[in-house]
Amino acid sequence: MEPSGQEAAASVNVKGIRDPDWKPYSAMLKGVKRFEEKHALAPGAELRFILEPRRADADMHGIALRLESDEAGTAIPLGERNIFSLPVGLGPLYDKAELTLNRKAGSVRWIPYIRSAATSDTIRRLGDLRLACEVHWAIDKDTLPFAMRTAMGALGGPCNFVSQKGTYSFTEARRITAATISYNGKSAPVPFSGASFTPPLREQDWSDDSVLELTFDNEQAAN
Repeated sequence: MEPSGQEAAASVNVKGIRDPDWKPYSAMLKGVKRFEEKHALAPGAELRFILEPRRADADMHGIALRLESDEAGTAIPLGERNIFSLPVGLGPLYDKAELTLNRKAGSVRWIPYIRSAATSDTIRRLGDLRLACEVHWAIDKDTLPFAMRTAMGALGGPCNFVSQKGTYSFTEARRITAATISYNGKSAPVPFSGASFTPPLREQDWSDDSVLELTFDNEQAAN
C-alpha cells in the first residue's frame, strides 16, 4: 500500500526548491480571490489544486510542498493524488513567500482542481471548468509580459475570448479518444487533441450545468 501524501512528505527531508515556472504566493492568492468572486459558476465546489507531472520521469511519490519566505515557512499537507488547499490569512511574514517542492524545477506543475459533486475524471461540469480557467488566468495574468497581458485582455481574456481563434484548453494525464458535451437533450462533440480538450467556455448557450464526458486511452499515457 502506498503511503498517504502527508506520511510520505514527512519521511522526506530534502530542502524545497523554488520553481521559476511557478507563481509567487501573492499571485496564487489572486486566484483565491477570483474563485470567491466567481463561485456562482460552481457553487458546490471548493478551491483546491493538484500537483501533476510535467515530465514523464517525474517521481510523484513522497513530494513535500512548502510555503517559504525569508521570515517563515510552513508545510502544505498533500492529500490523495497530491491534491492540496492553499493556506490563506497567514499574515505579513508571508507577503513575499514562494511555493517550494523537493523536486527539480520544471518537473511538476500545479493546476486548479475544482470539482462539483457527481463529477469524476471522465465526467466534468462546464461551470467547474469555467471557474478553473478564471482562477488560472487570475494567477497568471500579472506575471505575464505586459504586451501579452494587454493583447489577451483586449480579446476578453482566455476564459471569454471574443475571437473564435482564441481557445483555452485543459490537459489530462492520459490521451483522450473522445469528448462530448451535453445538456437538456442537446449534445455536441468537444474538440480534443492528444491529451488536451477545449470546452466551449465562452458559449453561453451551454449552461454551467452542462456535462462533458471524456473517454481515455487507458493503454497509453500522455507524453
